Amino acid sequence: MGIPKITKQTDLRDNLYKTLEEVATGGVTHLVPTKNGEVIIISRQEYDSILLEKEFLQEFQAPLNFEELTEASEVFKKLDKKFGFKK
Repeated sequence: MGIPKITKQTDLRDNLYKTLEEVATGGVTHLVPTKNGEVIIISRQEYDSILLEKEFLQEFQAPLNFEELTEASEVFKKLDKKFGFKK
């Protein structure tokens, strides 16, 4: 994503099409300051990537289900007996 390009509201309004094309095709990120905070304009691809990363990280925060781990261990033991998997 890189460092966002700071774009004033008036510049965004005057160059909306160009700005949106920069974001969509060039991967440029824009930061637009407003009186109520700042707005980031990113591409759909970048947005999807951020959501995917967020979901991935949330999986690591979930508590481990030790029953599933035990079941997986049992499955591995059965496969090892049948096919002779060795570490």
